[in-house]
Amino acid sequence: MTELLLIRHGLPMGGVFDPGLSPEGIVQAERLAAWLAPEDLDALYVSPFQRARETAAPLERRTGMTATVLDDLREWDTDVSQPYTPPEQIGAADPRGAALAEGRYEDFVPDLDWDAFRERAVRAMNTVFDAHPGGRRVAVVCHGGITNTYLATVLGLPTMFWFHPGYTSVSRVRRMPGGRIVLHSVNETAHMIAERAERAVDTVA
Repeated sequence: MTELLLIRHGLPMGGVFDPGLSPEGIVQAERLAAWLAPEDLDALYVSPFQRARETAAPLERRTGMTATVLDDLREWDTDVSQPYTPPEQIGAADPRGAALAEGRYEDFVPDLDWDAFRERAVRAMNTVFDAHPGGRRVAVVCHGGITNTYLATVLGLPTMFWFHPGYTSVSRVRRMPGGRIVLHSVNETAHMIAERAERAVDTVA
């Protein structure tokens, strides 16, 4: 069995192109790395966007691994004609902000090519799974849209944006020996409020 940890990046800066992490996002990334360090990760993958790469950096330092940049993990917002605004900072007067506030996540990006985005998300995760067969635990630092879409596909949901992942949240999926993909957890954020007890972490077998 191989387990993927789908990790949303930390809180980014607003108002800049391809933003890195905000000061709060840096703290989130450090807490995430400290929480996951005991889990004996076998590999790291990361989106090419700066906010994801900076989220992965503390994990790289703690594990001694270098994250593999996978272009298919990039978010839906590939149009860089405008500075990036974190979703939570979009005003209620903006239709996208209203959609987010009302839980209509599928309306946040109504013009998205859903089929192409779903295909890319699935291709990204299959690439990682195929590279690490049998008894592996792999961290994948990406984005809320990618996580939403892939988990919706695993669950067979008609709506691809169906929940709002927390910054540096972890969602786990497992490929079983027969090839079936199963969802193990969604939106883990315990690292933001707790310290991990010193105990053995379950191994992936």
